[in-house]
Amino acid sequence: MPVLQVSGSIPTTIRENAKPGDWVAGLTLAGDTSGLVGIELTGANALAFSAQWNAALGLATLGVAAPVDFEAFAVARIPSQLSFALRFVFADGSRYAPSTTYRVAVTDVDDTPPTALRFLSGGSVTAGAIGSTIGILSITDPDSAGPFLFSFAEEDAWRFEVVGNVLKLKDGISLGLDEMPNHPLFIEVSDGHQSAGFTLNITVNDPGAQQSVVTVVSAEQPQSGIALSSPVQAVSLHEARDLTGANSYGEDIRQLLLAEGGEVWLPAVQTLRLADGWVDFGSNGAATRAAALHATATGQAPSGADLGSLLAQVQAGQGWVDLAGSLLAGPLAGLDDTDLVTTLYHAAFGHDPDAAELALDLGRLASGTSRAQMLADIAGSAAALAAHADPDGHWVAQALGGSAAWHMDTGGISAGLLPSASHPVGSAWML
Repeated sequence: MPVLQVSGSIPTTIRENAKPGDWVAGLTLAGDTSGLVGIELTGANALAFSAQWNAALGLATLGVAAPVDFEAFAVARIPSQLSFALRFVFADGSRYAPSTTYRVAVTDVDDTPPTALRFLSGGSVTAGAIGSTIGILSITDPDSAGPFLFSFAEEDAWRFEVVGNVLKLKDGISLGLDEMPNHPLFIEVSDGHQSAGFTLNITVNDPGAQQSVVTVVSAEQPQSGIALSSPVQAVSLHEARDLTGANSYGEDIRQLLLAEGGEVWLPAVQTLRLADGWVDFGSNGAATRAAALHATATGQAPSGADLGSLLAQVQAGQGWVDLAGSLLAGPLAGLDDTDLVTTLYHAAFGHDPDAAELALDLGRLASGTSRAQMLADIAGSAAALAAHADPDGHWVAQALGGSAAWHMDTGGISAGLLPSASHPVGSAWML
């Protein structure tokens, strides 16, 4: 039997997913090489390698035949190592197999993105809870233990953040009642090399259905200068700019966010009276009717000053038809009856009148109904009031007394015009 002497060494490591040419080894053969016609690979991982014999150089060249996946070893619970042996084939059909077994360690390459994102604990938040912790995240990544980078879609990036492995709302941010019962949140997770996108469903709980963890203002227990004067009205000497938001959560509770920090929870009052106006939460109240009238006549949502002016006239005894008449000046005055009715419908309801509605209203105008009455009727209809109602309330800018006219804040809550230092009476209005 022919005998060969094999000398040389092979690289002891190979990267996962190595391609032909990425890993090469050369072994020098001496002895009975004249009849050698080929080299076979044997052993557990022989198929991962190839062998070529160059008789002129007396050199056996080994290379990669198939890529190897590092993660497959972990799945199989075996060492990440390849082993093979050589068997030499001669022209006379004989074979020579040395006892040497070659072993090559497979090294990991970060070629796998995160494969799973889930809540390890938590996963819910109460509507209205500011800056609340949502849950602790768990990430599965075969190639990395982190740290991981989390990013959000543009519409959510300003609201959510991950601190360490905790998903939370950013400071000052809460989710609304309209996002119940769950909010799907798209998160992209990167391990620094690979990334993948996942969607987590966050449960958004109704604050009215939760066990109370807040103290609600009562007549006996004012909070931050806000008290109840009746079951349906809260009062405060705060100005609108001292509040950054007013949110309604169903029919049971309302939330006020304070500019100085913190929050106050109110029962479902209909009115919140402040030093420079009030918020009317009523869906069919005077503020909603004034808002519908102004929007129908002008095509624009009213400001707090607009509502304050209209309701001051109502309080002085002015009728809604008279107010409608005062709003008909300008562009509406030059329209013919058909264009007038069409314009009013579009502003009040968001659509043009159908043929029957147009014929009815044109007939009323032809029979002597005034344009002011027509405007008041359309704006005061149930459909128009429903369209212009606001569950978070209408801001009516109307300061206490004529001498306090400088308090008027046309922007409403969180849009104050004057800094505290410029108040003519210092902090007399602040509680």
